[in-house]
Amino acid sequence: MNNLAKVIYDSYKGEIPTSYATLSKADREEAIRKEILNVLGLEEFEKKSFRRAWRDNKNKVYAIIEDVAIQVLEQGDYKKNSFFDEFVEVQNYALGDTGLFYVDGDKQLIVSEFSGSHFDLRRTRVDVGQSFTPTLRDYGVKVYEYYERVASGRADIGTLVYLIAEAIDRKLSSLAQATFATAVTNLPATFKFSGTYNEDSIMTVLGHVEASNDVRPTLVGTASALRKLQGTVDIKYSDSMKDSKNNIGLLPVWNGYTCMELKQEHDFGGFNFTLPTNRVFAVTGGDKLVKLLLEGDVETKEISDGTENADRSLETAVAFKAGCLVAYNKMIGVLDFA
Repeated sequence: MNNLAKVIYDSYKGEIPTSYATLSKADREEAIRKEILNVLGLEEFEKKSFRRAWRDNKNKVYAIIEDVAIQVLEQGDYKKNSFFDEFVEVQNYALGDTGLFYVDGDKQLIVSEFSGSHFDLRRTRVDVGQSFTPTLRDYGVKVYEYYERVASGRADIGTLVYLIAEAIDRKLSSLAQATFATAVTNLPATFKFSGTYNEDSIMTVLGHVEASNDVRPTLVGTASALRKLQGTVDIKYSDSMKDSKNNIGLLPVWNGYTCMELKQEHDFGGFNFTLPTNRVFAVTGGDKLVKLLLEGDVETKEISDGTENADRSLETAVAFKAGCLVAYNKMIGVLDFA
């Protein structure tokens, strides 16, 4: 990874390199801006010299942008939240992965009752499982800044790179969450609850999930969804429960089932939630349900030199490929509240 690209990426992450540790955020950004000027062969901004330097050295800046984008695909924030840790398996072609996700088959055998003296039993195959490859689709992000602002030093390329990194992180996170939300499409009715709160019906669904997997499920959902589950229970709160409600707004355990909050996200470029606000999932762990495949490489569109675009703006477009699907071999439960 290009050294300057690493400094920009680390700064974006808030992981400040030692050489910048004593600088304020503003001074650090100014230092990065000067480093980019050095890449262009300049000591300071000046319109005419900047335009010429950009024409001659812009490919070096493309390499920085591409390195940062690739680093986000490999180690971005999207991989570090609780949702990804629990539910998403990631493969990246650039890191040597095959692009195939393997899901074990059903290993539960059936014991039959018979009278003896024969072996006329129901035969059960030990399923060897299946492999899946998500279909890759093209995604991209484009940002721009006005040439005059860059030339005068009021804006910088580092800021554009920050915006690109943030956009890629958000897109991959929202893509995985939206895919996860489709996991309930083919579930049998036995594993679904829908309607106004009914504790007996809810406990029946959770019982089916536990019986199917031989493991007590964990209840996961957004804060608003878990509140719909917990808010209707008439119980006497202990001091620790009161502390939990005051600190995070939720109980860590409901009726003996551990609850885990999922961070809500907005869809890319909009303000729609990617996870439902009234749905709680009952899951038992094991294989991760969501399979995310990244091609691991990016393509950067040439940035204008300030004269190509009619508004004299500099722009950067970064494209990458990703695919996402749901594949699981254990039953989950879904609780939808009216």
